[in-house]
Amino acid sequence: MRYDRSLAITSRHDRLIELIRSGEFSSPDLAKKLKVSEQTIYRDIDFLKQRGYSIRSEKHADGWAYHLLAEPATVSNGKGVSSK
Repeated sequence: MRYDRSLAITSRHDRLIELIRSGEFSSPDLAKKLKVSEQTIYRDIDFLKQRGYSIRSEKHADGWAYHLLAEPATVSNGKGVSSK
């Protein structure tokens, strides 16, 4: 069960990165898309930033949206091993 939960979180993080790449979604929009709370989105974005993703929110004419400015050169798998 713990493994299933870890896979679900990793999958959510991957989907979150895809959505942020588009540069069209605010925190409430991301929460609705991923079926989680806004607080979970904030925690996930903080987690991704700690892993080397450069994520910023920018003001658009119709509100705020997250943008992915840069990705880490390598992504850690959480076990001290990096992959490209």
